[in-house]
Amino acid sequence: MTTLTLTDAAGTPVNRSFPLSFSTPDLSVYKDYSTNSGVPAGAGVASLSLKENANGTIRVTGKLVLPSMETLDGATYATKAFECIGSFEMVFPNRASLQNRKDLKAMLIDLAGDALVTSAVESFVHPV
Repeated sequence: MTTLTLTDAAGTPVNRSFPLSFSTPDLSVYKDYSTNSGVPAGAGVASLSLKENANGTIRVTGKLVLPSMETLDGATYATKAFECIGSFEMVFPNRASLQNRKDLKAMLIDLAGDALVTSAVESFVHPV
């Protein structure tokens, strides 16, 4: 995979492309330079890692970092004001079947889209 396409949550959703920036045998990093005027510090970064330990357990992790830029004191360049970070991790023992793996992925996606998570993210409402 050379490009990740991720859709934002704008009123009119926009697909953002994250081309592959670099890759090692167990880590791939994708960067979106299209936002924030191409300033490197403003690039969105997505990473995906797949590692296997000596017992055959597979760990799949992903991370997304979305910086927000600002211009201070009339500077001609933008600086990073802050960044929002999200991540996930899935661990599969070597005995896990394909169905076990598919179920965990599907239910993790459902969890992220659940109303409790939406309230926590959008309104900082603590789930009870």
